Amino acid sequence: MAKLALNGGEPVVRRTLGKPWPIFDEREEKALLEVLHSGAWNRRDKVDQVGEAFAAYQDATYGIPLANGTVALQCALKAAGVDAGDEVIVPALTFVATATSVVLVNAVPIMVDIDPLTYNISPAAIEAAITPRTRAIIPVHNGGYPADMDAIMEIADRRDLCVIEDCAHAHGSQWRGKGLGSIGHLGTFSFQIGKTLTCGEGGMVLTNDEALAENAARFANLNMRMTNLQAALLLCQLERFDAQVETRERNTAYLVKGMKAIKGIDPIPRDARVTRWCFYYWDFRYIPDEFDGIPRDRFLEALKAEGVPCGVGAHGQPIYREGPFADMAFFDQLGCARKGSLYDREIDYGKVYCPEAERVYAEEVCSFPHAMFLGERDDMDAILAAFRKLRENTDELKSK
Repeated sequence: MAKLALNGGEPVVRRTLGKPWPIFDEREEKALLEVLHSGAWNRRDKVDQVGEAFAAYQDATYGIPLANGTVALQCALKAAGVDAGDEVIVPALTFVATATSVVLVNAVPIMVDIDPLTYNISPAAIEAAITPRTRAIIPVHNGGYPADMDAIMEIADRRDLCVIEDCAHAHGSQWRGKGLGSIGHLGTFSFQIGKTLTCGEGGMVLTNDEALAENAARFANLNMRMTNLQAALLLCQLERFDAQVETRERNTAYLVKGMKAIKGIDPIPRDARVTRWCFYYWDFRYIPDEFDGIPRDRFLEALKAEGVPCGVGAHGQPIYREGPFADMAFFDQLGCARKGSLYDREIDYGKVYCPEAERVYAEEVCSFPHAMFLGERDDMDAILAAFRKLRENTDELKSK
């Protein structure tokens, strides 16, 4: 008789793990009605309040609220002086908007490989990709886990490059006790509906530099502004954010402890410099050779059947294989600077290959959504029980 749910057995979990997202109550309703009846729906007091409050929360001096996370990246790039034909180094494993935002300011994204243990941009790959045209680096804190900001800032300082932290996954995360987004020259955030801090849609640029803040504010004022309605929601969400971060940290610590006894599933090794990890999704490493050779996708299929939803991160394949870059159509449609007098070397993303990003995407990375960690400890016990059940019945996974 089959034991695994994939083969007709009883699933481990018959309920929703964690909590539904987004979380809201009468506070959001009251705040929205206040703005509604005020008639001040556009940019006024709430927007200013949330810019100051979130900047302070992330240890930055200035916060410029915006319409969404993609325009926040564009705004930061323009504020930093990135111009037509400049090169901007980005990781191959991220959401495609990290790179398309570069194209939208008429610059050229250069995609580089990742660190195989953290899934963040590799400092060595950054160094190897720098050319005389390089103007900026966009490290993405993948899943909310901080990139190696010590190494990245050392490279940037030595090579006179601007660092724009893409913190779309990393609200609340800290590196050496300092909030992400306040370590580089600029930091950008998304408050899209799935993010750990949300107002449906929204974004922000952070910086400690007054001149950069003024530049960003000028660009934001053109057509990137956040509304008072978004800001009112975000202020309410910020009130409950610390408690949510603490719940996630407590639950992941418990899960990690249990995972250590299960061969073939390894948590991301936590650097001592990561003093707070608040994640959009929680990555862990699946090692097929240590799980009786079961392919990662077969493992995910079986885990889902047991009632534990699990994916491969929010974005999937390396971005040079995504539509906008796979056939170069995005460049051609926008008439962007990639050849001729502004750019004198060939760019063909079809020829880009980042071996670690390819391997991790195809074989290794597994990810849980952040809302799964907002429940009680018995949710973590259920996940561990599903892990153990699969590990003890790999013979069933080998046969179809």
